[in-house]
Amino acid sequence: MHFEIRNKPDYASLHFTLDTGESVQTETGAMMGMSPKLKMETNMKGGLFGGLSRMMGGESVFQNTYTGTEDGQRLDLAPSAPGDMEHIHLDDAAVMVQSGSYCACSPEIAIDAKWGGAKSFFGGEGLIMLKCHGTGDLFISSYGAIHCEQVNGSYVVDTGHIVAFDESLTFNVRSVGGGMKGFFLSGEGKVCEFNGTGRVWFQTRAAGTLAEFLHPFRKVQPKSN
Repeated sequence: MHFEIRNKPDYASLHFTLDTGESVQTETGAMMGMSPKLKMETNMKGGLFGGLSRMMGGESVFQNTYTGTEDGQRLDLAPSAPGDMEHIHLDDAAVMVQSGSYCACSPEIAIDAKWGGAKSFFGGEGLIMLKCHGTGDLFISSYGAIHCEQVNGSYVVDTGHIVAFDESLTFNVRSVGGGMKGFFLSGEGKVCEFNGTGRVWFQTRAAGTLAEFLHPFRKVQPKSN
């Protein structure tokens, strides 16, 4: 299986060349083009429980699997948000991926929804993140460009910018320093402090910040008497 990520980092797209018997598993709605004889199957990987768990994590209940029926077949994918894509090779390891950032993987990678607990809830990132684990290739996407930081000790990331992180890292969600005054006046909210040894991927843009920027420009219709 050959792959290439093009158009980085603004409008990244993922392009596969599949030979006979090679397969790629994708999030539904990611396909933008394919060879006409490429075999596509839609299924609920992991059964009903696995599908419902992914739905709680903000992902589709179903997954599409594309399999080559002859050599040199094309599969072209694109994420829903404008931004970057990144390839992560897993070797009997696990990566936690934020809701909406999973795009595709090789069939050997298992995708489960993992309870994030109160730490994720108070960080505003929802209660569930996806746990992608096994040995194979994983492809994630972001809003904005993706930066990978190697953590050796501790590192702090704004919760709205987190894309993924190695399961080997522990984390603690807290308010930015400076107490209540810092919380209201610094323009920052919750941050996640990662500890240990591992990688964290974060995006250069945050959807929440964009929404706040655009809000003053919204046209509000006057109320009729």
